[in-house]
Amino acid sequence: MKSTREILFCALETYALVGGLQQFNRRVIRHLDALASAGGLAPSHVVLLRDDEGLFPAFDHVSFATAGGGRFDFIRNIVRHLSSAELLLLGHVNLLPIAVIARVLRPSLPILLFVHGDEVWNQAEHRRMRFYEPWMLRAVTRIAAVSEYTARRMASAFGAPASKFMLFPNAVDTIAINSRKTEGPRKLLTVSRLGPRDKEKNVDKVLHAFSQLKAEFPDLVYEIIGDGVWRSELESLARHLGVEDRVQFRGKVDDDQLHNAYNCADIFVLPSSKEGFGIVYLEAWQRELAVICSREGASSEIIADGVDGFAVDPNDIDTLAERLRVLLLDRDAARAFGQRGRRKVEERYLDSAFNSRMRSLMTEFGLAVPEPKSGTRSEV
Repeated sequence: MKSTREILFCALETYALVGGLQQFNRRVIRHLDALASAGGLAPSHVVLLRDDEGLFPAFDHVSFATAGGGRFDFIRNIVRHLSSAELLLLGHVNLLPIAVIARVLRPSLPILLFVHGDEVWNQAEHRRMRFYEPWMLRAVTRIAAVSEYTARRMASAFGAPASKFMLFPNAVDTIAINSRKTEGPRKLLTVSRLGPRDKEKNVDKVLHAFSQLKAEFPDLVYEIIGDGVWRSELESLARHLGVEDRVQFRGKVDDDQLHNAYNCADIFVLPSSKEGFGIVYLEAWQRELAVICSREGASSEIIADGVDGFAVDPNDIDTLAERLRVLLLDRDAARAFGQRGRRKVEERYLDSAFNSRMRSLMTEFGLAVPEPKSGTRSEV
């Protein structure tokens, strides 16, 4: 029998910005609609802060409200829907005050908080934990973290019990396998924001490593996709290292250009120390690219060093350059890494796996939904 109460999902910008957190929110919303379409769940209501109404997609079982940046309207819209909510989902730790309000108005309402990465690591360079947030976190029933690393960091910083956390990784949509290039100039690829808080992505370290390889691999180029104020500093570094003619700063690109960049690359390299998950590694694996990540952060939780990629200390430039050299000299080994990575994505990180996790989540809170019919697609 279909529930008469809705699921209420509250989040920050979701359609107005591009990023891993926004992709996650959009995927949650898509699956709320799909699960309601399957029967068992009532329609969901989504309240977003600062998104423009013109950006909202049309769903049969999801309705939207936005506050246009006004916190009072945001809270008012949430309170208006709390009485009919059977489950409250919060998309960011900044929304913990909503959990407290909900707990006062609806003491028995289950509340789930999604957390992603550095927003809950309690680091000054990213986001410091507010002194009152550990107390507010008590209002939350469960915390869904995209990685075990993020769960451990938050549990330590907020003093939250490990039993309160559940693992809820991100996912990617299925794409067709394209024929990978087997000859031609070798290309390294990085896809990353280049904002003032993104220096821990360590793109500068890759430039230093790349400069060590330029003589040995005269046809090697390095393509960087992404934009931000850090870009000009990186361009200056490329000139200083004498590699500016072989480093291509592409800025922001559309989906087709991004897809082509992945298909034309030999190695995906992003030794980032601040990854809470790392969707870009999954995107690279889908194109059967070998990947190089950092030992720090959550990326090494996804990538098995020496099996489907390399995990390095980003401050060890010599080792980073050597790992690149190994993959550049042995294309068969690089291809094997990429193929193993693609199999891992297909087993663990496709949209169908996200659908299963959403179903399990609903079941945990007593909102059972029918299993998909045999032979039907569960992806949305």
